[in-house]
Amino acid sequence: MVEKSSVESDAPDEIDWPAESANLFAELLRESHRDLFVFIYALVQNRADAEDVYQQTTMVLWSKFAEFKPGTNFAAWATRVAHLTARHFIRSRRRQHLYFSDEILDSLREVYRPQGPEHHATRMEALAVCMEKLPPRDRSLINRCYAGDNDVAKIAVTESRTVASIYQAIYRIRKNLFGCVQRTLATENR
Repeated sequence: MVEKSSVESDAPDEIDWPAESANLFAELLRESHRDLFVFIYALVQNRADAEDVYQQTTMVLWSKFAEFKPGTNFAAWATRVAHLTARHFIRSRRRQHLYFSDEILDSLREVYRPQGPEHHATRMEALAVCMEKLPPRDRSLINRCYAGDNDVAKIAVTESRTVASIYQAIYRIRKNLFGCVQRTLATENR
């Protein structure tokens, strides 16, 4: 909880506590966004519903942010709020769709552990290492598809290949990259 000092000052450099609180909230939410959304999606099993629940969760998190203690685990706190928000959402929609029971939702929350930004940074480092191991032609294709001109039809023409063969190549390369990243992370965790 961010509190204003008991000694009030009219100094021009006085801290704008609401803005500081909003900045802290935005930074913490940004760091845990991906894990929080993945957790919500695992509970509701529908992307549109997950986006709705995520929006509801962020509104609840902001409205209760004064209760959060800086320095504690924001991702864990946000996950608890997301769990309760998802349960409420599912109960309100249970007649319309098939959803997990409360018992399964509780089980998922108990085993879920947010990874945090350091986990994503580690995976990105492993991916960079694995990208360097790719043959130059594969690396070039991946770069063109994901970082440059991602129009596969144009790439197929310039490569004198079919669109289907480009998609197959991308699938094969991605599968190899995934395996390489998994092996790299496993080796680092020993």
